[in-house]
Amino acid sequence: MNDRSKTADWYADHVLADVELFAGVLERGPLDAAVAACPGWDVARLAVHLGTIHRWARHNVIHASPPEDTSAFKPERGLDGAGLAAWLRAGAAELVDTLRTLDPEAPTWHPFLVAKVAGVWPRRQAHETVIHRWDAERAVGSPSPIDAELASDGIDEYFELGVSRKVTREQLEYPTGSLHVHCTDVEGEWFVWADDEGYHVERVHQKGDAALRGPAEALLLRLWNRTS
Repeated sequence: MNDRSKTADWYADHVLADVELFAGVLERGPLDAAVAACPGWDVARLAVHLGTIHRWARHNVIHASPPEDTSAFKPERGLDGAGLAAWLRAGAAELVDTLRTLDPEAPTWHPFLVAKVAGVWPRRQAHETVIHRWDAERAVGSPSPIDAELASDGIDEYFELGVSRKVTREQLEYPTGSLHVHCTDVEGEWFVWADDEGYHVERVHQKGDAALRGPAEALLLRLWNRTS
């Protein structure tokens, strides 16, 4: 489950820091640099995606229901790099103000197979933001490091929330066998498997059919199909 020692403020601070790095990419350009992890996308389109997600998530926190239309969350057409950066920062600032004051147990809406409580959102938006910040920086050069504690938390969220979402959304089947994942630089260890009773995650040291071991950032990027 979500690490309760990590507060909404902790996640919000990471959102702002990573948005600032992404905004720097937009200001420097080029906006048409290809994003390797998102085939067919460039940096400008990735920025629109992330800024829209920030506004969409804020709506879900405030209204506890999904928006009927997301067109109002999009930027105006034809913005240059500085304009896109300002738009991205503005949406993140509004999101963060909302995340810092939410009741984590308040009802919300989200598309994930976990409890529909607002405490999901600070964590989800921090990890959405850091992965796409990494994508943007990599598109134009060398990415800044991902904080190891944040990366370890992101691995935990991936197994708790991301796997079941991907399987459900893409109508996939859970892989057979088991996997042991172990961070070597910060705390973080998981044993993951699927069987006839479903999908399971335990935070224990246990030998699996396969193993991933390494720094938290490298493991997180590998799980999200990014090659560091």
